[in-house]
Amino acid sequence: MQKRLNIIFFIFLTSIFLFLTYHQSICSYPSDTSEHIKFTKEFFHHDRYIPHPLWHICSYTISKLFNIQLTLSAAICSTFLLVLWSILVYVFIIKNINDNFKVWLSMIIIIMIGPLCIPWYNKIIYYGQGSPNIWHNVTLWSVKPFALLSTWLSIDGLYKKDIKKLTLATIFTLISIFAKPSFIIMFLPALLIYAIARQEYKDTLFIKFYVIVSGLSIMILLYQYTHTFNQQEGKIIIDFLGVWSLHSPNIAISILLALAFPMTFISLHSKILQDRYILISWIMIFISIAYYATFAQTGRFYTHGNFGWSYMIAMSLLYLFSIVKYFEIYTSLHIIKRVILNTLLLIQTIIGIYYLYHILIGQNPLYIAIFL
Repeated sequence: MQKRLNIIFFIFLTSIFLFLTYHQSICSYPSDTSEHIKFTKEFFHHDRYIPHPLWHICSYTISKLFNIQLTLSAAICSTFLLVLWSILVYVFIIKNINDNFKVWLSMIIIIMIGPLCIPWYNKIIYYGQGSPNIWHNVTLWSVKPFALLSTWLSIDGLYKKDIKKLTLATIFTLISIFAKPSFIIMFLPALLIYAIARQEYKDTLFIKFYVIVSGLSIMILLYQYTHTFNQQEGKIIIDFLGVWSLHSPNIAISILLALAFPMTFISLHSKILQDRYILISWIMIFISIAYYATFAQTGRFYTHGNFGWSYMIAMSLLYLFSIVKYFEIYTSLHIIKRVILNTLLLIQTIIGIYYLYHILIGQNPLYIAIFL
């Protein structure tokens, strides 16, 4: 019975993802898919350099293998990546939660949850706040499975001294750079800070792992940097709160809204910082906020806020690990804490479902307003 429910759930989820990606690829729903399809054509005609071509290579390969239009293969590739991430989320959940009801409840919440939104402050759900779930960026979809695998296997491998897991973590971490380098630029410093915080930085295995991963990653990043910013794509500058302030009327409040559940959870139950995954995800949050607040890319990409993608990835991981931990320790929490956190989860999940629904009917993900 359980296997049938699993199959039905993932068929339903795949159908939603395929509907979304098909309409973004072929029916011109607002997203960056059309732009990246254009980039793919230029890349394979040697007219453009793409520093992170994983999604583009995947889409092009599917197109050639099955002799289908690139627009259709782009939808298939995006759907595959979203389903892959969902399966990995499910596997992580069942390794930490035994109750089937809690497994499926946490699964639905993690996939659907959005930021808290206060209409009289800022009626736009996404702009300024961002979201743990992004439904319009194909390169973000590309990196999320590898970001989860990299974090999960690195932390678990270091804790259990498991060479096999650390080897896989190295591979997935390097792959993530070709999906979207926004993850690696916060993960490397976060991993070092995490090791220092847990007094593991002197461990021989950590040193070997960190030197290998960081050394290879930095070489790839340097290659990407020199080839990207030599082609009139602008340059990286320090511009404190410049880009973020274009999107948010109050950055501090936007952060509180975006991180409402995990921030409340850690305030009510600070012991969860002892959890290895929550600790490193909070470290990544702080690093990614610093990036978003400090750096910008000049030229036509200035308003895109490309340094904000690290924050979105960190937010996704933080919500995943926090929600799983919440349901893992649910019965041990005081009833008042549960009421507060359940209320936040309910409101943010309703907002997330509302947000996804309006994207599915063709509205622009950047400008969807809450209940208006």
